[in-house]
Amino acid sequence: MSSSQNDYQDINVTVAAEHAGNRLDQALASCFSLSRRRARKAIDEGGVYLNRKRCRTAGRTLKAGDKLRLVILENETLTPFDPAQLVWQQPPLYLINKRSGQYAQEALHRSRGTLPDEIARHLQLHPKDAENLRPVHRLDKGTSGLMLFASDPRVLNHIQSLWKTSAFKRYLAVTEPAPEWDEQRITLAIGKNRDSRGCYHVSEAGRACDSEARIVERRGNRALIELIPHSGRTHQLRVHLSALGCPILGDARYGGKSYGRLMLHAQQLRLDPPALTTSQTWEAQPEENWQW
Repeated sequence: MSSSQNDYQDINVTVAAEHAGNRLDQALASCFSLSRRRARKAIDEGGVYLNRKRCRTAGRTLKAGDKLRLVILENETLTPFDPAQLVWQQPPLYLINKRSGQYAQEALHRSRGTLPDEIARHLQLHPKDAENLRPVHRLDKGTSGLMLFASDPRVLNHIQSLWKTSAFKRYLAVTEPAPEWDEQRITLAIGKNRDSRGCYHVSEAGRACDSEARIVERRGNRALIELIPHSGRTHQLRVHLSALGCPILGDARYGGKSYGRLMLHAQQLRLDPPALTTSQTWEAQPEENWQW
């Protein structure tokens, strides 16, 4: 995604009496100094909220006192969904080989163009199934690899409740610099809260974490590392490698060297009963931009 901090806006206003009776797109243009075209685009993307609920109806009539919120990110380049990314499906479950740069779930500034939206359109899901389509687990926007989605809330809740004991994941990462060790069990606890930059940090008072790391290949000052998380904290692998002085290439948030993408890929996923009726294992190789 090529955008800057200044391209992001999150603005709230209360509809004044002078705008009562206006259409939503008219009010947005007036209140936020937008063109009508840009206002309608923001509505279509999903970055407009009316009284705290996302609103997609440009012709919605507003009342005095209504609360409007506009969240936009200009100059954003999306990584499009390719039908070849659909690795496996057994409705209501759909397994995707996510690409780096794709949104795994709705963002504040958009629901259009995210994987749930794109997958539902490709599969022509029933509107109710499309509305319910959610990721079973998380992958950061920059991370690529295997990701499971469910369009039935009951199935989603069932698998999520068993994820800790029934799911096995294996990742690949490229770090720079390469670590001095060949294998490492990383049990550094991670704090519960993010800092002002959205980063988590190792903390003795934090939650227990467990990652297994093994060097697969070394090239100069870089290393390809196989990673197995035995706990599921947000940003766990990124925080752990950064704390050991070998941040992931492309992970600027955690001290990694600037690169074309975040070099972290979810290569293998296995789900065992009772999450599924039978054990399933999938593997997916990194996409073409995995060059190191």
